[in-house]
Amino acid sequence: MANKAIEALVKKQLKWYKAQIAVLWLLIGLGAILIPTGIGVYFYVGKLTIVQQFSSFPAKSYIIAQLRMVCIFARVLGIVFSLTGIASIISALDRLSLTKSMHRMASSISKDELKNLP
Repeated sequence: MANKAIEALVKKQLKWYKAQIAVLWLLIGLGAILIPTGIGVYFYVGKLTIVQQFSSFPAKSYIIAQLRMVCIFARVLGIVFSLTGIASIISALDRLSLTKSMHRMASSISKDELKNLP
């Protein structure tokens, strides 16, 4: 029973290895895109002309208060994009190393099984 379970796990690992690697590199690429996007959003919001102009008006106007809130939200969104990109890269790299070691182990197990055949 245990041999069949190990064989099934080895076959599954060997079958899906390339797909797992492709998905993990896609996640790393997505994280690499999110980091500069978040940094760009964070710094670009302060350079908008409307943001610079409404800072001189009093905050009594409802529209001005809403615009300030949107600018603060955009800056926070830039920070969230950057942190999400960093977390995506770190977790994908961790999973990538685990997947590579699992593939090595599955390959060695399958090679050992081929040697033990009568």
